[in-house]
Amino acid sequence: MNWEDTGIVLKYRTYSEKQLIASIFTKQRGRVDGMVTRTKAALPQSGDLCAVHQKARLEQHLGTLKLETKKSHSSLQFCEATRVYALKSMLELLGLLLPEHHPYLNLWEKVDETLQLFYSQEEAIKAYCLFEVLLLEELGFGLSLGACVATGVTESLTHVSPKSGGAVCYEAALPYINKLLVLPSFLINKDHVPTHADYVNSLLLTGYFLENHASHHKSLPLARQELVQKLRFSE
Repeated sequence: MNWEDTGIVLKYRTYSEKQLIASIFTKQRGRVDGMVTRTKAALPQSGDLCAVHQKARLEQHLGTLKLETKKSHSSLQFCEATRVYALKSMLELLGLLLPEHHPYLNLWEKVDETLQLFYSQEEAIKAYCLFEVLLLEELGFGLSLGACVATGVTESLTHVSPKSGGAVCYEAALPYINKLLVLPSFLINKDHVPTHADYVNSLLLTGYFLENHASHHKSLPLARQELVQKLRFSE
């Protein structure tokens, strides 16, 4: 089965001296793995946008991939640590959590947009946090942040229930404050300018559901842990 698509390189792993297995997040087919032959020409790097050409006998077979770089994002590897960790975490989460051959068009466009925003020091971490919110939604564990799950009010939403993933207003949260997750304002108010503390709370929020639901208790990427620590020390 032969096809062509546009994809974002997630990672490579060694198969043999001359061959690698590439994991690509494609626009139309979701995550696909395929065999890539080492050549003198440089392969697209992790995070690069590329044209993907696959040849395989059957759809379920591990096909042969030909990759051609359309836009390189390799310069992001030389940014400050928080952006580098965010980039690595995004790619590793996609490789860890996405099933093969399942299209996620909205998520693919969000990842492509996030890669562009990583070039902005001011927008990068906010974009990454919003990526994780959408990732949860696309995997079937979307947060319900529009109204208080206990009272139905839409104002003073300050926390999230770890059981339901629903927002909780301050008054309803107060008796259970130590059992709830903090809801940073920028996730529900696009005009709010987030602080590093907001970013940490956002990552703790989405991280809880990624680890306990979406990943089926698999360890989240080390780069993500490093990102949280860097942001904490920057507060």
